[in-house]
Amino acid sequence: MFPSEDSPGDRPIREAHRRRDNLSLLALVLLLSLITCQSGGARLHLKSSAVGETDMPVRSSYAFAVTKTLTDEAGKMTTAASYRVYAANYELDSNNFAITMDKPLASTNQLRIVLSLVGAEGSTEKTAPSAGTYSAKSDRYMKVEDVAIIFRKGNADTRLWLERGSLNGEVKVTSVTGDEVNGEIDLTSGEASVKGPFRAKILTRK
Repeated sequence: MFPSEDSPGDRPIREAHRRRDNLSLLALVLLLSLITCQSGGARLHLKSSAVGETDMPVRSSYAFAVTKTLTDEAGKMTTAASYRVYAANYELDSNNFAITMDKPLASTNQLRIVLSLVGAEGSTEKTAPSAGTYSAKSDRYMKVEDVAIIFRKGNADTRLWLERGSLNGEVKVTSVTGDEVNGEIDLTSGEASVKGPFRAKILTRK
């Protein structure tokens, strides 16, 4: 006859197997958490007559700066950094900044958001983005310059600009750490809008 309960010699083996299974489950949970953190889990909510209303999962996002020269009514010239921010639901090719990130979309399932933020007076492309609010209604500095939704229609890309004249809202840069900028987008123009968190890797020229 077989015993109805574990013999004393079998119990340590079963306990070892149970601990091993628990450790394997813990490792799986940690791995899934790491993957979620690396991808950011961010989604931008898009709305327009062209793309409908959808949540775009952000798979890759980058930002880089160029220096703008501005002249006021009195003829005084100043500089300001213009930060170009890209976010897409596919892997962007960032090897050559805008030249490669603006490559045509590969399918109708791909979407890309591009926006420009003008920084503080006197800033340049070497200046890190300032934490704070970039308003669509600002005149010169700390403003949202433009924003576009790029999607595939037929055999060509279509760039839907949120009209500057009716653009409302803001982009809040909440933190800039190392080579990463974090913030929140809340922009609307007519029936079109782009809203949600973003986290972009900052590209710098060598």
